[in-house]
Amino acid sequence: MPLGIVVGGGATNQKYVDIARPMGVNDFYLDLIGISVSRLNALLLATTLDMSTHIPESVEEAADLMQYDPVIIGGTVPGHTTNAVAALLAEATGARLVNATNVSGIYDKDPNKSKNAKRIKTLSYSKLVAMAAENDKRQARSHFVFDLLAAKILARSKTEAHVIKGTPSEIRKACFGKAHGGTVIK
Repeated sequence: MPLGIVVGGGATNQKYVDIARPMGVNDFYLDLIGISVSRLNALLLATTLDMSTHIPESVEEAADLMQYDPVIIGGTVPGHTTNAVAALLAEATGARLVNATNVSGIYDKDPNKSKNAKRIKTLSYSKLVAMAAENDKRQARSHFVFDLLAAKILARSKTEAHVIKGTPSEIRKACFGKAHGGTVIK
């Protein structure tokens, strides 16, 4: 089974955005900063997992390498979130997409802001696209669980996706096709 891990910029990238945006840095360059941070995070993860420290710079390169070994990749192109990178990589390789995040799936409202947010267990591609369209602001570090591009890639390729809390047990369940406490998109 091919394994590709796509790593985002996380809190470190947020710090750079918080510093650079007020200085007038535009989203193109904020995206380039985010890509660099995500690749650095990918290198850190690869090093700690004793995997290849060659971090691919494109989805095509990652897909080719995944034929032989597990791959860790960060961002690739300005305007593409790492969720879009993950959706493209899953489409290219026919893999299932598992999105490990800090919440337990996709909710009807932001669970970090609303106590009565309800987790959605199963979500259709069309509903995901609609939710992404409503929430996608197209700014660096500002996106719904899946941005609109990532949602449309999942929909066109019919790639099954799982959005889960990033705990080892939930990741293991989702990766091996077992029931989990997150959201299944199909």
